[in-house]
Amino acid sequence: MAVLKEMIQLSYLSIVGNVTLLIFMAFNSVLVGKRRLAFYVGALIALAMMICNIVVYTWRGTGEHIGAIWIANIVAYSISGPVILPFVFLTGVIKKRLLILLTSFAGCNMLLCMTTYFHGLVFTINAEGNLAFGSLSTLPFILTALYLSVLLVASAMKFRLGFHGEGLFILILSLCIVVATILNTFYGYKFLISGMAVLSCIFYYLFYTAQIFSRDALTRALNRHSFYKDIENMKKRQMFLISMDLNGLKEINDTRGHNEGDKAIIAVSECAFAVLPIRYRFYRMGGDEFEILCPGAEEKEIENIVKRLKDAVARKGYSVAIGYGEYNKDMNFDSVFTAVDAMMYEDKVLMKTQNGGRVR
Repeated sequence: MAVLKEMIQLSYLSIVGNVTLLIFMAFNSVLVGKRRLAFYVGALIALAMMICNIVVYTWRGTGEHIGAIWIANIVAYSISGPVILPFVFLTGVIKKRLLILLTSFAGCNMLLCMTTYFHGLVFTINAEGNLAFGSLSTLPFILTALYLSVLLVASAMKFRLGFHGEGLFILILSLCIVVATILNTFYGYKFLISGMAVLSCIFYYLFYTAQIFSRDALTRALNRHSFYKDIENMKKRQMFLISMDLNGLKEINDTRGHNEGDKAIIAVSECAFAVLPIRYRFYRMGGDEFEILCPGAEEKEIENIVKRLKDAVARKGYSVAIGYGEYNKDMNFDSVFTAVDAMMYEDKVLMKTQNGGRVR
């Protein structure tokens, strides 16, 4: 009973914080799409780690509930490294192929841990409920170090792209996770990794939602003020600029009402959130006009994004005109902006010509 009391005392606040965060996320419209899913995954993994730690620390060495200790250790070793993956994804600067590779590593680690009961390569549990390491016991720790290294690289990339505030935030978060991992693994401090995972979710959530005043109320896209602020921060970086305009909004408003016009604007925004990589910055400038900043992008990637945007919007029954262009620090941004805007209007004229003088 004394051990259980200690476990509850160590984990209670973290569990309450985790559950409260999950409730907040369920009712927060600021979080959308893949970003929302990443927060959920991170919070749920942290909660599972907490529960597993309570089981292990309460009954290990007692000879009781050996099956529960096996299950708790298997789950904890399977997810202790991948708990960092949602934060790697949330940075939005890690290439998709690397994310897939890191996820596949996590899957292999999970498979190995789930089958360790039969081969003992990662660990075994004796009759008293104590853990003994196997020949591959270091693999979960190596993967944790790998994920942390990638998170630190993501921090450096954020600085390079001009997102200094977020870069510093990720750096501090990474260092705190490193310290928690060392203290938990080598010095026997309990609940530090799972507790840090909970705090990371909460702090990242607060960091993201603190930007609510920089977002458009209707679409949750970043607003015009954010666009010009980000331009100032990113003027020394290479990037692509995409201008996008919803076709036929005036006709929709005049014939079907402004509510339908709002639905059309929201539909375009939903398509953008679904298609754009997280590192891209999506803005509603006002009315039916949208801008997208694409740091570190290549032209082939942009061409693919433009096609996917148009196809996604078309599936919702609307159409958009799009222009794009590359900017680097030796160029005048206003000139690039003007050229991209002109390309977008040329696209609109072409679409009207192809559709008998009107676009939907």
